Parts: sequence; structure tokens; C-alpha cells
Amino acid sequence: MDSLRGGVDAAAASDNPLSTLLTPPYLLLLPLAILLLGMFVGPMLAIVVFSVQPGNAISLNPQMWTLEHYTEIIGGMVSGEGVYGDVLVNTAAVSAVTTAVTLVFSYPAAYALARKIDRYKTVFLLVLIIPLFTSVNIRVFGWALFLVQNGVLDSIVSLFGVASYPTMMYQRWTIILGTTYVYMPFMLFPIYLSLLSVEDETIAAARDLGANRWTLFRRIILPLSKPGVIIGSLFVFILSLGADVEAQILGGGSIFTMASNINYSFGYSQNWPLGSAQAVGLLIITLVCGIIILRTINLKEIASRGE
Repeated sequence: MDSLRGGVDAAAASDNPLSTLLTPPYLLLLPLAILLLGMFVGPMLAIVVFSVQPGNAISLNPQMWTLEHYTEIIGGMVSGEGVYGDVLVNTAAVSAVTTAVTLVFSYPAAYALARKIDRYKTVFLLVLIIPLFTSVNIRVFGWALFLVQNGVLDSIVSLFGVASYPTMMYQRWTIILGTTYVYMPFMLFPIYLSLLSVEDETIAAARDLGANRWTLFRRIILPLSKPGVIIGSLFVFILSLGADVEAQILGGGSIFTMASNINYSFGYSQNWPLGSAQAVGLLIITLVCGIIILRTINLKEIASRGE
């Protein structure tokens, strides 16, 4: 009788999602959930509330709230005039081009490391990982010292008799160079891990059925590596949307992105509501792009690969 009652209680508990989440192994996720609620959701809500304030002080009275900052931002982006039109174009260009360039360079390298190279593979992986141990600021400043006039590149070019050439700093493509260099590993490693999951038996079976190299790549390797491509593209695109250090150092303040404009509003101009409204806009753009990209892959299929 007791065992029957226990079975009924367990069944009732399993029908309650909250009770299920408070039992192992879901209980192990509780500390992370609390951390995310406190350090991500909380600050995001504060930014949303701050974005509708008339001044640099929070008022919880909705009658005091205003949407003038959103109207200013959206109006500038839609019309394409003023700083917000340039900010939108620069941000979209930097993010899209960075994602495309990192994909073009990362996929062949990931394929070689995963499927072709056995000797010295660890050395190559360490070379790719070690830059991640260095601050982004230091790496970007290194590029600035290389490209700036009277810098390293200037000294190298002068050896070939070139006295002067157009400056390579403070341009949009220079920012793209920096973001490509900084975020390349975030594209390469998801693709590399995805290619590692392609089983040798699948490749052998395709070859036994007469598939040539192009057919093997197009019908087997590329589809199976698609999750890595999508996830890597998502990482790079979203990180590029928030690229601030690259825009400030390599852009020199002459090329504004959404991230650098947010930094300017919070810091130099001390207009916190305007900065918060821009941050909310960037968050919305990031979420929409992330949802669109993730809808192209089957997350359940990816999660089941490790089972």
C-alpha cells in the first residue's frame, strides 16, 4: 500500500514542472539559474527602466517615463540621417563582413585540423588557443602599433623605398580587420568540433558507394558540419555587434558603431537614458538575429549527439 502511494506521489510530482526542476539532476542547474537572474536579468531590467527616464535618475512613476530617446534613435536609423544612420550602417557592415571573412578562413583550417592533420595537431591548436589568454585590448593595441603612421608597417614599407602611403588607421575595414582577428577562434572551434563528430564509418561508406571528393564534401561533410557553422556564425556576429574596443582603438573615434556610441552616451555625454535606450535596441537586434540563426539548426539533434 505504501509503495503504491509512493508511486502515485511520484507520478503527481512528475506532472508538476516546478517539482521536477527542484529534483536532481535539474537541481544542479539551480545555482547557475540564480546567478543568471542576479547578474544578467536584473541589470537588463534596470537598463530597460533607465531607458524611459527623463534624466539621470530612476523614477518608478510611469507617468514620468518617456519614449523620446527611442523616437530619436529609431527616427535617425529609419531616415538614415545623422549619427544613428551611420551607426546602423557601420555596425551591420562590421558584423556581416566579419562573420563572412572568419567563415571563409576558418572552415578550411578547421577541416584540415579535424580530418587531415595528425602530426603537430596539438601545436596548431595551442597556437590558436594561446591568443585567447591575452587581453583583447593588448591584441588590438598591437594592431594599432603595427598600422599607425611611423609604426611597424611604416618601417617595413620604408625599406622598399615607399616614402608615403595612405593611412591604414581609422577606417571601417581596419575595424573589420581587428574584429576578424579577435573573433576568429569563436568561428573556428565550433566548426572544428562539429567536423570531429563526423564518423569515419560514414565517410568510408560514402566512398564505398562511389562518392567522389566533391560529392563527399557536399552531401556528407558540409551538412554534418552545418551546426558548427551556424553556432560559430552566431558567436562571431553577436560579438561583432558589441565590438567596442576595436571601434575605439582602430576606428579612432571617427567610425562609430552601436557599442562605441553606447559607451560615448554613458561616459562622455553622461546621458544614461539615451545610452540605455541604445543598449536595449542593441539587445533586441541581438536577440532577433540569434533566434533567426538558431532556427536554421536542430538544437535537439545537437544535444543528442553526446548521448
